Amino acid sequence: MQNAMALATTKTILSLSLLSSAKRYRPFLKFPKNPSFRVFPGFRSLCSTSAPTATIEPPESPEQVRHSILLDRLRARHLKGPSKTTPQSKTQESLTSIAREGKGEDFDEKKKKKKVVSVGSFEELGLSEEIMGAVREMGIEVPTEIQCIGIPAVLDGKSVVLGSHTGSGKTLAYMLPLVQLLRHDEAMLGVLMKPRRPRAVVLCPTRELSEQVFRVAKSISHHARFRSTMVSGGGRLRPQEDSLNNPIDMVVGTPGRILQHIEDGNMVYGDIKYLVLDEADTMFDRGFGPDIRKFLAPLKNRASKPNGQGFQTVLVSATMTKAVQKLVDEEFQGIAHLRTSTLHKKIASARHDFIKLSGSENKLEALLQVLEPSLSKGNKVMVFCNTLNSSRAVDHFLNENQISTVNYHGEVPAQERVENLNKFKNEDGDCPTLVCTDLAARGLDLDVDHVIMFDFPLNSIDYLHRTGRTARMGAKGKVTSLVAKKDVLLADRIEEAIRKNESLDALTKDNVRRDVARTRITEQKGKTAAKLMKVSRQKNKTKAALEKSSQTSGRKSSVTKSGKASTPAKSSKAAVKISKPVKTFTGSRKSSPASSSRKASSGGKMGAGKSGASKLSVVGFRGRASYSDKKASLRPS
Repeated sequence: MQNAMALATTKTILSLSLLSSAKRYRPFLKFPKNPSFRVFPGFRSLCSTSAPTATIEPPESPEQVRHSILLDRLRARHLKGPSKTTPQSKTQESLTSIAREGKGEDFDEKKKKKKVVSVGSFEELGLSEEIMGAVREMGIEVPTEIQCIGIPAVLDGKSVVLGSHTGSGKTLAYMLPLVQLLRHDEAMLGVLMKPRRPRAVVLCPTRELSEQVFRVAKSISHHARFRSTMVSGGGRLRPQEDSLNNPIDMVVGTPGRILQHIEDGNMVYGDIKYLVLDEADTMFDRGFGPDIRKFLAPLKNRASKPNGQGFQTVLVSATMTKAVQKLVDEEFQGIAHLRTSTLHKKIASARHDFIKLSGSENKLEALLQVLEPSLSKGNKVMVFCNTLNSSRAVDHFLNENQISTVNYHGEVPAQERVENLNKFKNEDGDCPTLVCTDLAARGLDLDVDHVIMFDFPLNSIDYLHRTGRTARMGAKGKVTSLVAKKDVLLADRIEEAIRKNESLDALTKDNVRRDVARTRITEQKGKTAAKLMKVSRQKNKTKAALEKSSQTSGRKSSVTKSGKASTPAKSSKAAVKISKPVKTFTGSRKSSPASSSRKASSGGKMGAGKSGASKLSVVGFRGRASYSDKKASLRPS
């Protein structure tokens, strides 16, 4: 009987050990299904021998799951081969499910955002086949970040602000979904093209940008059938009137010329459903605000009516300051801001160099030293200047040094500017250097290898727009800035922000100077406070020293009183010595008994005082002595 009980106990212990290791290891001992040992009444066994095959394991807790994963990682780290345990995938799945339950909605939102940004093709963005034909013809395969964000938002009918760095494909980010919406309205609502009544309007600040956007629209229209026209300043009115009189879907142009055609009756607001403001920061910051508000007023009045047709707005910008953003939010209430991670930051594929010049160096000579090596490599170079006079000076200097140039600034006629840009883009022969102002810094899609800033810009926004002419769509580029002494503060701040990959949205020359002045004032205040503290401590020390000296002088007063007896002898001796010249002056060496008594009394007084007082008493003694000598001389013998 004892042997049977021992056997049963041994088997149960073995079964328990096998149960604890059944999660990761195969059992190396098998027991018969029907055991032959006896179970006594009143004795309850810990478990039956068939438990390893029929036991249902309890669900694992999160702590057990994490513990098993840690064990698997340690085993994989210390063993050569991978672990052959099967429950690893289950535990990892359970752990990820626990993490998802803990994070909740935030996890799902982050996952959605990641999916949007990591789109691998344009088909995943919801574009139709005819739009995809235009994309394939352009040779573009992978959408950029702003395209992944902007295309679905525009297709959903949202009014948005698309913000991304220059050269990131913002034009396609709004043009592709806009054309698809126009085609969808034709197919589903039966909307047809009408003369003078466009359904989409794209406003651009310059004629050059209008032409660039119009070329993109024309290339898409070869596959998706719609008609567009361009009306911008600098061109003749009559051809534009003729184009508006034809059935049209989209108008691209500048605000002033479009308003002029509306006032002349060549264009009607009635069917406008989609509005795009390209380079929106320029629109609201460079004097286009009144024209924009004048154009928007009828559209807002129409949308405010009970059965009035609303309109969708898309604003596009490479920079967006806080002041402009405030104007946009006031003008377009409820508009959504969609920005990429590269907004207001340096372009990763561009190299930035800052050459700081001293006052003695010639800036034009420094420009020549930077420009010649770049031209020798066949690079296309743009030279930016702040003013017209500076631009003319650079153009004249380069022509004197046999470097061909073309100009692009406000005083060049519009048609000549277009011709100069075509010469600069021309691949045949030697490419001239483009000398320009900030008029060429925005919106122009140019293939530039090297941007040189002869005059450093006045703020970081202009710096970003200038640098955006190079390193476009992932290409490499170079930016060189000639920094004069007056521009060192702003240049240092921009250089530091580029090095740290920080935002460049609010740096201006005045702001930097103000910040530097504030830091200096605070430092000066700190120094002044330290000096005042030091002076107050010194005063306290001197006050304490005076108190101590007064105490010590009170103690020594008794000593000074006891020393009065010895001092008159010394002082009388000194008086006698000093009175010798007086005796020679009077001519008599004898003195009367009254004078000797006066000597003794004066000597006693002098001994009680200080050295200065003894000097004064000597003067009085001399006068008395001379008077007594005169009296003695006048007495009869």
